[in-house]
Amino acid sequence: MRATALYRTASILLFVAAAGNTYAVVRFWQAAGAMNTAPLPEDHRLSYGPVLLALGMFCSLCVLFGAYLAWHLGTMAMTTPQAIGAMGWALFAYQLLGVYVSFNELSGLVRILAVALAICTGWAAWLSRGARAASPKRT
Repeated sequence: MRATALYRTASILLFVAAAGNTYAVVRFWQAAGAMNTAPLPEDHRLSYGPVLLALGMFCSLCVLFGAYLAWHLGTMAMTTPQAIGAMGWALFAYQLLGVYVSFNELSGLVRILAVALAICTGWAAWLSRGARAASPKRT
């Protein structure tokens, strides 16, 4: 398997995760109507509902950024693998953090998705490292 295919697979899985998170946040927003009027103790102008909606949407945007980054790394692995640098390993660390959070706080399909993402990005980072070592040095 090539690093490009692994990064692009991870990108598609991240997009699915972002869509699933957005769907869950919107469903939670609809189901938690009573939270919309419960004020925060620190600031009575804000209530819990909008704050949780904003945090959920922010998480979805972070996952979408990860999807974009994985797709971009897939393109770079195909054209200039030496330009990837440590960014592949940073994305892998980001996915390992997702595995930790999903095993401590979430269940089911989310755990499987987090492990699959970590495997894809870690394997791709490893393959990109080998491609960088094999590519000729430019001076």
